[in-house]
Amino acid sequence: MRHGALVDGSERKAAGAATDRARGVLLGTFVGDALGMPFEGVPADEIPQQVEMVEARRGRGTYTDDTQMMIALAESLIARGRVDEQHLARAFQDAYDPDRGYGGGTRRVLELWAAGTPVAAAAAQIFDGEGSRGNGAAMRIAPVAVRFADDPNRLCAEAARSAQLTHAHPVGIDGGVVQAAAIGAALRDESILEVARRAARGAEMTSGLRDVGALLAKPRDPAEVHARLGSSSDARESVCAAIYTAVAHATFEQAVTFAVRIGGDTDTVAAMTGAITGARHGAESIPARWLEALEDGERGRSHVETLATRLR
Repeated sequence: MRHGALVDGSERKAAGAATDRARGVLLGTFVGDALGMPFEGVPADEIPQQVEMVEARRGRGTYTDDTQMMIALAESLIARGRVDEQHLARAFQDAYDPDRGYGGGTRRVLELWAAGTPVAAAAAQIFDGEGSRGNGAAMRIAPVAVRFADDPNRLCAEAARSAQLTHAHPVGIDGGVVQAAAIGAALRDESILEVARRAARGAEMTSGLRDVGALLAKPRDPAEVHARLGSSSDARESVCAAIYTAVAHATFEQAVTFAVRIGGDTDTVAAMTGAITGARHGAESIPARWLEALEDGERGRSHVETLATRLR
């Protein structure tokens, strides 16, 4: 065999692995979202140890605003090549389906845009002018990490630009940046926690990630993680819970199941955990029974897989 043929084969193998991991990020988000959604708000001690896809408000294997906004962000990135705030705002507006379970802050921003408020000004007008410290920017950020994984500085800058569209509070922005950095680190086979720590801009997220490091010293159960980190829609809590869970578990199934069992904002914590773990292990690591359960309409599983391939 010619040396060139060996090189070509090696390059094809590497390209295939990169594509599988990109698919893992987006499908991991989708799977975690769909798996966790039926258990949102359910007391943690009532969540089964073996979590499976069950019937939910829109049916088994359906997604929430987490995946819907992720899809819109991916489509905008592919169209524009970067985070274009005006284009992305329109993509979010066009995709909006209130039945998907949007949070109050995001709904209000969308309403302000529809009423004519400038795109750049709306986020600062909610929650008494402080902006949202929620996890809405982090839950959707996966496509930014896939697109800019090979340029960590730009990855963080584009993640911040995406976050600021709907989140003016520093914690909400920091959550989006840190989650994107964690996914990027997983795609590059770097230390997820160390990269996340370097990306954190504020004291609250830095403190939360320090707690993650302390928890990793020994195995923990979901109740311990909930008590130390929390798992609400606050970005400081849920992003740190997702990073802990992704780092602490060896397989996709173990990680995402644990994320749901923490309780609280189960769909988003599981979606963010799925994105990081999918980046590390690829789409091939996601249980087939979970993938097969995902909705596959116009913007369903097949569309998400196509987006992942195009983002790379």
